Amino acid sequence: MALSGALTALVAEPGFWPVHLFEDEDEDEDEDEDGGDDDGDVEASARGSLGCGGGYELVLDVDLGAESVELGLSVPGAAEPVELGWDDRAHFHPHVMRWTELDLLARAFALHDPETRHPGPVLALLARFVVLDESDALDVVVPYLDAAFGLVRPRKGRGVRPETRDWFEAHDPRGTGLAWIPGPDGVPALAEQGESGTAAPYTLRAPESTAFPFAAWSALLAEAEEHVAAAVRHPALSDPAVREALQRAASRRGHSALGPLAEALRAAGYAQPVLLRALTEPASRAEACWAVETLAGLPYGTVAKRWFGRSPLTEARSWDLALRITTPDPVVDLAEALDGALRKAGLGRTEIAGGGSDHTVLDVLVRDDLDRAAVLVAEALDEHGLTAAAHLHHASAPHEPVPLPSP
Repeated sequence: MALSGALTALVAEPGFWPVHLFEDEDEDEDEDEDGGDDDGDVEASARGSLGCGGGYELVLDVDLGAESVELGLSVPGAAEPVELGWDDRAHFHPHVMRWTELDLLARAFALHDPETRHPGPVLALLARFVVLDESDALDVVVPYLDAAFGLVRPRKGRGVRPETRDWFEAHDPRGTGLAWIPGPDGVPALAEQGESGTAAPYTLRAPESTAFPFAAWSALLAEAEEHVAAAVRHPALSDPAVREALQRAASRRGHSALGPLAEALRAAGYAQPVLLRALTEPASRAEACWAVETLAGLPYGTVAKRWFGRSPLTEARSWDLALRITTPDPVVDLAEALDGALRKAGLGRTEIAGGGSDHTVLDVLVRDDLDRAAVLVAEALDEHGLTAAAHLHHASAPHEPVPLPSP
C-alpha cells in the first residue's frame, strides 16, 4: 500500500480527522448531531509514504498528540527524507505545493496503488500543504475536495462540506499578494508580490531558497506525469467506438454515459483496473470525472467544469474580525450566544481568543455577508448589555473598525 499500515489505520479512526484538521470542539459536536460517530480522544503518531514506483516518495509524519504534521521527500540514495514543510499550531511552514501538483500526484498514487482512491485520503491529508493560485478554478477544486472529505468522513448534508469551506478560507490567495512565480530551473516558487501584500508565505519554497529541493520535486512530478501517461498509452484509446464513447462521457451530462464507455474500453482490450473501477464503481462523481478526463486526454479541469458547473465558493468571501469588550466580567454567555447566532445564520462563528483583567477579545469569523453579521453582533451585545463596551474591527492591519448598527 502507498500509505503505511499504521497511517492507514490511524486515518480510519473516527477521532483522527478533527485533530488532524485542527477543528474546534464545538464543530466536532455539530458533526455528532448530524449522525457522525463520537470522535473521542486520539493520541497517536504514524508515518506513511506515497509514491508511484520511480524512487521518489512523499513521506508524511503525523503526530496527533503534538498536533503536528510534517511532509518530506524521499530521494534515491539519501538516508533521510528532505524536509518540504510542516504544519502545527505554532511555527508552521505549510506552503509546499500548488493544487494542480497535488492533484497530479494523487492521480499517479491512485494508479500505482488501487487501494488508494482519488479523490480520497491523499487529497484530504495533503491539502493542508497547498496554496491556491489566482488562476486555480474553484469549479475543479471544490468538488474534488468535497469528494475526498466525503470518502474519509461520511456524513449527512448537502452543499459544500464544512472542511472544504474551512480549507478554502485558509488557502485562498485573493488579495493577499501571494503568487506562484518562476523559480530555480523554471520550477514555480511562492512569493509575495507587490507592496500591498497582506500575507507572508510560510514556505521553504521561496524563489531564492536553498532549503527546498527544487530538482528533486521536479523529478517527483515528472515521475507522476509519466505514470499517468502510461496508464492511457494503449491502442484501445484510438478505437473509434472508444473515442465516440469518450466524447459522450466528457460532455456536460457525460456522467450518465459511463457504462457504455466502460463496455467500449473492455471490448477494445483496455484493462487498467483503477480507471475502469472509477467508471463502473466510482466512490464519487469526482472519481469518474478524473478518469474520463485522463482517458480522453483533455486539459486539466475540462470535464470537472462541465460536470459540476460553477462552484458556490466562486463568489465566497470571509473576514477575520476581533471583538474587544472592555469589562472585567466574563463574557462566556455573550460568546456562546453570538457563536450560536452566526452558525444558525450560516454566517460564521466566534470564540474567546484572550484578554486581560479589564477586557476580553473574541475572534469572529464572518462569511459572505458582513453587514448581516454586524447586525447579529449588535443584537447579541445589546441583549447582554455590552454595546457601549464593545469595539469590532478587522483582525489584520490596519485593523479598520467595523461599524455596528443600532440594534
